[in-house]
Amino acid sequence: MNRLRRAFPLPAALALLLLATPARAAYHALDEIPVESPIYPLVEDLATSHGCGSAFLHTRPWDRADLGRFLDELVRNAPAVAADPAYVRLQREMEPANVIGGWEPALVGEDPNSSLELSPYARTNYTDDRARHDVVRDFRAGAQGSLALGESVLLAGDVYAGTHSPGPHGNPVVSRHFGLIEGEQLNSYFDRGTATLRGKLGRLVIGHTWLRWGPGAWGSMALSDGAPAFDVIEARVPILGRAQLEWFVASLDPTTESYLAGHRLELRPTARWDISFAELARFNGASNAPIYFVPVIPYSHIEKRVLRSGASMPESLNVLGKNNVMWAIDAAWNARRNLRVYGELAIDDISFSSEKRPRALAWQLGFDARRVLDGRAWTLRGEYARVYQYTYSSFHHHDFEFAGLPTGFPLGPDVDRLNGRLECRATPDWALGLEGTFTRKGGSELGDYYVPGSGSVNNLVLTGVLDVDARAAMTADWSPASGLVAGVTAGWARVTALNHVAGADVSGAYGETRLTLRW
Repeated sequence: MNRLRRAFPLPAALALLLLATPARAAYHALDEIPVESPIYPLVEDLATSHGCGSAFLHTRPWDRADLGRFLDELVRNAPAVAADPAYVRLQREMEPANVIGGWEPALVGEDPNSSLELSPYARTNYTDDRARHDVVRDFRAGAQGSLALGESVLLAGDVYAGTHSPGPHGNPVVSRHFGLIEGEQLNSYFDRGTATLRGKLGRLVIGHTWLRWGPGAWGSMALSDGAPAFDVIEARVPILGRAQLEWFVASLDPTTESYLAGHRLELRPTARWDISFAELARFNGASNAPIYFVPVIPYSHIEKRVLRSGASMPESLNVLGKNNVMWAIDAAWNARRNLRVYGELAIDDISFSSEKRPRALAWQLGFDARRVLDGRAWTLRGEYARVYQYTYSSFHHHDFEFAGLPTGFPLGPDVDRLNGRLECRATPDWALGLEGTFTRKGGSELGDYYVPGSGSVNNLVLTGVLDVDARAAMTADWSPASGLVAGVTAGWARVTALNHVAGADVSGAYGETRLTLRW
């Protein structure tokens, strides 16, 4: 199994290149584990039953080195974990030889200092929701490629062609962002293309991908994968083994020079606690981006510095100086073995002035309870999430939004959601589940903002005619290795006031089939 110790920023890059040694790219330690991967729920299962060790669970994506270190530490601290079906499944992820779906890449080329590998894949996801009248056909064929230069540098990408599908991880139709060959029915695209450098001092990633923070089961309040991938420069630095500092600057639209920046400190003060403090900013102006990449300067201070600089700025150009700042704190606590509880609070652009305006808040509470009995792992998860009106949006239009979707909680503002799932992992390969969600969406949408001076507004209640969606389903998933993943979902939904139209009440079945095959 390929291992790395700790990670590093840009100043060591040239030295690492000079010290390069042979590596295998497809199983290289720097391979990114996508934020939407089913590996992360398995990691959280193991953390609930056996502890987190020194891992920083809620700053994602991980790479294979992070996963390998987490598994090694678990088995050192608690050898009994080796019999846990989730551990066995993840161990196969690290050492896939002789496992169905774990075959070597289709094309391999290497020399003493580098390795180039290419893995073609096919994916079919079909969803039919009779209650909401939605049918999604996401059929793709593509290739994942990676070039490893020694143990410390990896270039990786994922290019595919497929049918149009909606959502942050869908395939856009006639895409002007990262579309290679555009068409109405078939479109080529790429979700990820990154260069990663890692060493003892930290890790640096430059490219196009997703980031995700927080412990939420479906997306965090501050930064989730609820919007498309963006161009990003991201760095992570470990601090004394008990903390990790991450910061990034991402380009959302180069034409309008709109950016998203964030820095986050994740702490492991004890073996039971994982606590994070984060700040994000939406701002405009390419000339401001280098300032925001300095991880120790508060973003609210940067706004004051720009607006009150020596050169006066016309009022019409204040958009280049103003920003929208969000603060977030999340914590997870292993209350006892087999029980983990977590929570998160995000505050969007709080005002300390005398001006009275509604609080733009988002928060969630959840738990994971797990028990392994007779070789079967039983997991019960529950979560409640609430986002108030006006969250993610501001009157100066620096919204936490990308391509019409929120960069925070995926359902946007003016919403609450309760979800639960009971799962039985009978073997390392198979998992059966029973899940349900209850979602209430108010009439306010992303981009709706409070007009300063417009008086008192109660945004602590959901607004307008509520679209209420209640559903329950059974699931079955088979995942012997990363190269072969299959699953099916079948359930029933009841929607009241569909699309906020009073009296438009609909019930119906919904289902999903999914299959990914990678060589």
